[in-house]
Amino acid sequence: MKKHTSLLALILSLSISAGCAATRESAAVANDYVEIDNPAFTMSPNAPPTIWVPRSYAESGIPRGGDLIDKGFDKIRGNAVAGSADQQQVAQQASPAVQSAVSTAVPRVSASPRVKNRIFIVEIGRGGLLARFSDLVRRETGDLVLDPAKSALIARYATVATPADREALALKLQEDFGANVVLYILAPEGISPGGAVAVDIHEANGGTLVRRLNAAIKPFAASDATAREVSLSAALSELAAQTRAVTALLPWYCKVVSVDGDRIYINAGKESGLQIGARLNVYRGGSVVEKLGFAPGGKIGVLEITGFVGTDGAFGVMREGGKVLSSDLVGVE
Repeated sequence: MKKHTSLLALILSLSISAGCAATRESAAVANDYVEIDNPAFTMSPNAPPTIWVPRSYAESGIPRGGDLIDKGFDKIRGNAVAGSADQQQVAQQASPAVQSAVSTAVPRVSASPRVKNRIFIVEIGRGGLLARFSDLVRRETGDLVLDPAKSALIARYATVATPADREALALKLQEDFGANVVLYILAPEGISPGGAVAVDIHEANGGTLVRRLNAAIKPFAASDATAREVSLSAALSELAAQTRAVTALLPWYCKVVSVDGDRIYINAGKESGLQIGARLNVYRGGSVVEKLGFAPGGKIGVLEITGFVGTDGAFGVMREGGKVLSSDLVGVE
């Protein structure tokens, strides 16, 4: 009987100890851990719908299991770009707990809109390509394409027969119209079956030829006007897509047009995609590097946009650097 009593006491003692331990563990879990939906990247056929993780993970945003879904969050702590399209897509697909952790870890910064090139298109010859190609480039790139009627008028009186003529005209168009890019479109063999249409792309600050693009006109029966139109349209669309790929890589610049005390006016504004508070680098001078293109001169400071003028002008103040002069170059990093 005494043996049974001792055994019962031992069992009761162990039960009480286990209960106390369980109570301590529950309290620790309640205080130090939180239950979240099991994120997709830890799922397996037998995985539970929820998991417990250290509370600090949810509060500080430290990623679980390495970088939190590599394809969505680039370096969750550090130099990730908040608000990128990939981040937003993955954040929307993640569980509420994951979204909360990420929003705590990464400050939200509104992304600046893309700064738009101001493109001037000149047709060489009389192929009737200017208006159609201008519309395609505008739709394809989203950039500012200057009025084709104005381009046609200039082409009538400008000399564009040689590469040197085209470089000189590109510089003039930058000076007069603030063009960043000048495109010369031509059909060297006319609109003929098996021929081609071409575009010479010049950056306008140095006038340099950046790239020549070509698109073939697919063969068509000379007497078939509809087939001719289809072939030409396909070639122009291909050229517009190629143009977008090249112009997207070109550095963007505008110019200082006036200085009034502390206020600095530039020939780019809302239409070009600038925003109040945008900071732009200011450069003095520059030169054409053979086989590469235009390189700006030394950086003299940083201009912050504080207001707009007209449809595509702006003004600002210098936040870093020295005195600014008219015709200094302004660009984005």
